Amino acid sequence: MPSFQNPFRRTSDDSDLPAADASDDASDDDIVDDETGEWLAYELHAMASETRRMLAQLLLADEVVHSWQGTTLLAHESVEEQVDALLEEVEAATNPDLDPDKPQVAFEMEGWSSELRALLSERLSQAAVAHEFDDDDLVCHEEDEEQVELVIEDLLARSADDGLEELEGLEVNELLSAMFEAVDRLRRDGNDAQGAKRSVEHGRRIAGVATPFGFPASAWAAIRDNCESLAEMLEAGESDEEDIHDLSARLRDTLVRMI
Repeated sequence: MPSFQNPFRRTSDDSDLPAADASDDASDDDIVDDETGEWLAYELHAMASETRRMLAQLLLADEVVHSWQGTTLLAHESVEEQVDALLEEVEAATNPDLDPDKPQVAFEMEGWSSELRALLSERLSQAAVAHEFDDDDLVCHEEDEEQVELVIEDLLARSADDGLEELEGLEVNELLSAMFEAVDRLRRDGNDAQGAKRSVEHGRRIAGVATPFGFPASAWAAIRDNCESLAEMLEAGESDEEDIHDLSARLRDTLVRMI
């Protein structure tokens, strides 16, 4: 009889499992030791992360033996009905159905990657916006059209951040605080050497930072543009002091609201 490799048993090669899902792996005492039947792989990369977390919690609560490999759920065919039922439950809970009596609008999603669609669905679900994908179209209620447009614009702007430096939390705050201090010096004195030096240094770095979590993409793009413009003016050495003062003042007023 051929040997049967149980996909639920963790090995030293399972380091690719995400830490957030590691607690969802079946323990050695709960392994399904069955050399018959098939092991099913549910590809859930298009599912919102919040929905996957809810599914993981329900699988544990119902003691359904399973394992995660990244965003792929592994389960034996003997528990297929249980898994299918839980999938329907979490999808219904996180994605409210469209009301056929309400006017609807469609957004063309042709060219969007599965990852970007999944992120869009996750953002809309978090905002409790009823929606569904119909081939290459995203369908939602007409009353939610403006909100969906804002989410789409934000995601598209963030998708242009590929290759830029990623900063989070305290790092972002420290960088913005340093830039605030530099432009505040220039706002008071356009010839301040330290203010100019630090504005170029911090401004150039901000111009290369991807939109941090919690910042609207459009607002961050404006900060990046203004920081880059100020750095160019200062490096040119020929800019009018009044122009430097005005741009420094605008940046200072913007940053004071964010730090």
